[in-house]
Amino acid sequence: MSRYTFEELLNNVAPFINMQQNVNINITKKLMFTIWVLAKPESFLAASDRFGLPKSTGHKIFRNITHSLVQLMPQYIKWPNAAQKQLSCNIFEARSRGFPGVIGAIDGCHIPCKQPIGNANDFYNRKSFHSIILQGVCDHRGLFIDCFIGMPGRMHDARVFRNSPLFHQISNAERPLIPENMHLIGDSAYPLLYNVMTPVRDNGHLTFSQRVYNTKLSSIRSIIERAFGLLKNKFRRLKYLDISDFNLGNDMIAAACVLHNFIIIHDGINVEEEDDFFNEANIEIDDIVHEEGLQAVQKRTQIIELF
Repeated sequence: MSRYTFEELLNNVAPFINMQQNVNINITKKLMFTIWVLAKPESFLAASDRFGLPKSTGHKIFRNITHSLVQLMPQYIKWPNAAQKQLSCNIFEARSRGFPGVIGAIDGCHIPCKQPIGNANDFYNRKSFHSIILQGVCDHRGLFIDCFIGMPGRMHDARVFRNSPLFHQISNAERPLIPENMHLIGDSAYPLLYNVMTPVRDNGHLTFSQRVYNTKLSSIRSIIERAFGLLKNKFRRLKYLDISDFNLGNDMIAAACVLHNFIIIHDGINVEEEDDFFNEANIEIDDIVHEEGLQAVQKRTQIIELF
C-alpha cells in the first residue's frame, strides 16, 4: 500500500473514529497499528511494544479503529451496477470459454476461533475446530461484492445462505437483485436457484455436455477460493481469532474484507495470478440434496446445451 493510498484510507476512516479516545496518539499511528495487528499473528503485547503503546491502550485503539473500518463496508463492499455486472459476465465467459451470465462466485470460509464460552457446540464445525463463517461473493477480480459474517461454524453453507440478506434479496420477485439472464455460481453445497447455478450431480452417467458444464463452472468458481486465500494471507490474524468477544471477531473479519477490497481497488492485484494463496482457503464442499425449482433446472439445462 503506497503512502498516497494509505492517506486516502485514513481520510475515509477518520470521520468514524472516536477522537475522544487516546487523544494524545496520532490517528495515523492508530490506523497503522490496527492494520499491523490484523496482518501479523503476533500477540497484542508484542504489537503494542512495537508501536510504543501500553497493552491496554493498544486494545482500545484496535477496537476503535476496527469498528471504524467496518463503517466503510457500504463504500467498499457493494453490489455491482449494470455496467459492472456486464463486465464480470464478459470476463467470466471469456475465462471459461463460453459459460454465460456469471456476475460472481459464492462460497463460505471458516475463520478459526477460540472456543466460545457457553456455546462451544454451535461453533464446532465438521472439520473439528471452532470457527466463524464468512460467506462471500466476489467478482472476476476477487473483489468482494457481498459479505455475510458471524454464523457459527457448525451451520451448513446452504443454511447460512438462506439466513443471509442476499438470499432474500435475490428471491425478491418484485425487485430482483440479479437480471434473468445473469446468476451467481456456487458449489454443490448451495441450492440450485434461478439466479444461482450449481454443478450437475455426478451419478456416474453424466453426458459430455454436463461434464463440460461442470468443468467450466469449477474453473471460474475458483476465484472465490483464491479471494479467501488472499484475504487470509494478507490478514493472518484471521487464521486464528484468539479472542473471547465474538462481536469484535466479526468486526475483525469485516475490517479485513474492507481492507482486502481497498488493496485490490488501489493496488490492482490480480487475484487470478496469486497462485500461492489458492490452497490457503478453508472451503467445505458438501454433497447434500436440494430441492431444485423447475425454472432453475431449465435455465441450467439451457446453459448445458450450449456445450
